[in-house]
Amino acid sequence: MKKRDYRLSKVIPAVLMVTLLLSGCITQNQKDQVEATKPEQGTIYYVQTSPANMLQQLNTGEIDAFVAWEPNNAQAVREGTGRYLMQSGEIASEHPCCILALAGTEGDEDLALALAWANVKSIKFINDSNNQEKMLHYAMDFTGRDKESVGEALTYTKYVSFPDRERLADFLGAMRQNGTLVKEPATLGYESDTAFFQGFMNKEYMDKVNAELEKDPSWTPPSINGRQITLGYINQDLHHLPMFIAVQEGYYEAVGLVVGQNLQLKGYANGVAVMEAFKVKELNASYLGVAPAVLKQINDGIALQGIAGANDEGSAIVVAKDSDIRSISDLKDKTVAIPGLGTVQSYILDLAARNNGMKLQAK
Repeated sequence: MKKRDYRLSKVIPAVLMVTLLLSGCITQNQKDQVEATKPEQGTIYYVQTSPANMLQQLNTGEIDAFVAWEPNNAQAVREGTGRYLMQSGEIASEHPCCILALAGTEGDEDLALALAWANVKSIKFINDSNNQEKMLHYAMDFTGRDKESVGEALTYTKYVSFPDRERLADFLGAMRQNGTLVKEPATLGYESDTAFFQGFMNKEYMDKVNAELEKDPSWTPPSINGRQITLGYINQDLHHLPMFIAVQEGYYEAVGLVVGQNLQLKGYANGVAVMEAFKVKELNASYLGVAPAVLKQINDGIALQGIAGANDEGSAIVVAKDSDIRSISDLKDKTVAIPGLGTVQSYILDLAARNNGMKLQAK
């Protein structure tokens, strides 16, 4: 009898929690806790390596799959090394990916306006169908990939001038569940996740740029003169094409930022490396993934503010072309490469695993 009572005491709270979840009467944190109690059905093992190494390791069988940003995925498919298992947009539709961030949490309005303006101009250029051929060649030059690969990669990448702040909260939920978020926005003085993202992604500069351009399409913000600016990006990451186009189309020069004179461009391996560069004050601004930006700001207190978007989606899980892996469930006990823990790609893999009752574990 005691044993039966014990079991009942476990079942009733669980049923109650599920009922509250379905009725919408519990908070997001409580929803995360419910998700965390679901029984796990297996493990996906991950290793960390650069996207440049992933294709070779997939070809040699060192890894069973990888998650990378474009155009690495498209290259693997076009070369016949791999095939798409699932696009990141199928795992999390229209998920934010990369942003443009400024060092510090306030001030430097002239630089913020200049970079936001150049970013808007670049996004408009990319999304203008009249520029497609020229844009393809810019993408080839920036990534070092062939026309077919970048052409395919671009079909899975959505360029946006500002991310959906409500969708950014998804990253915090995932980080809480997988344990990578060790602190909370409250430690930075924010009352809620919503308040954090309102401060983290500052829409003020984008709104001003768009308002001025609507009144006068030839408007440019105040010029940045007499200042040395270092702008970061991730090497050969197609998501950061707006930066390259801003250089090639003269948008930076139009606001007084001249490459080789007062503007230095500096490439990094991934977003985590970019955040470490922000930490040691190596950068004034950078393009990077929103996941490492959020994670490192909350956990490590690295001060920065997002001032613009770059892209949504544009990552994928890729398996070997002849692999018998046909679904996420088939990744059980397999080895998957990611660019780094805390990246958008690790978030995508973790979400795919949890959606299929599995967990991630370092190999």
